[in-house]
Amino acid sequence: MRKLFWKAVYALSGLEYHSIAGGAEETVKAGNVTKYDAGGSGDNYIPDGYIKSVEKIWMDNYTLTGNVTLTDTTVIIARLPSNKKITSIEVMIETGASQTNGTLSLGHEGDEDAFIPEVIVTHNLTVSVLSFPGGFDVGSVVAESNYIRRMSGFQLVTNGTTGNIVLNLGSAWVMTTGTLKTIVRYT
Repeated sequence: MRKLFWKAVYALSGLEYHSIAGGAEETVKAGNVTKYDAGGSGDNYIPDGYIKSVEKIWMDNYTLTGNVTLTDTTVIIARLPSNKKITSIEVMIETGASQTNGTLSLGHEGDEDAFIPEVIVTHNLTVSVLSFPGGFDVGSVVAESNYIRRMSGFQLVTNGTTGNIVLNLGSAWVMTTGTLKTIVRYT
């Protein structure tokens, strides 16, 4: 009875059901594997950019000069063409003195926190690293809010303003001379 239930669930979800010999374990195939195994070339069944793709990158940087206080400043870190799939984003903020009392969010011009909602950063270090998907790393943190990723941004397909990837620095960031370094990966 259990097998019939799962076969029905997988059929409704577009996944293919497989039983391993002995019936002790079950194997399922993700949607694109099922389509690929159905025959023909993957391009006939699967949209371009989802399998056998070459990952591209957009590397950039932004230089901070002097003592800088940023309040709700948006930095465009990449401009991607339409119909590209975002696979990951890395942001490193390196400054000459401690970074204090700031908030960060990562998104696109249509939704400035589409990937990572606002996170509060208060620490006595000179480097912050923000990764999507991934985490927020500052070494020994004095205080920081909970870090939450947004699944809706993972594998986002760009169009219009969603191709303009942005880092938002809010709540009176105080930094001294430094650099924002970014890498956006996409197919």
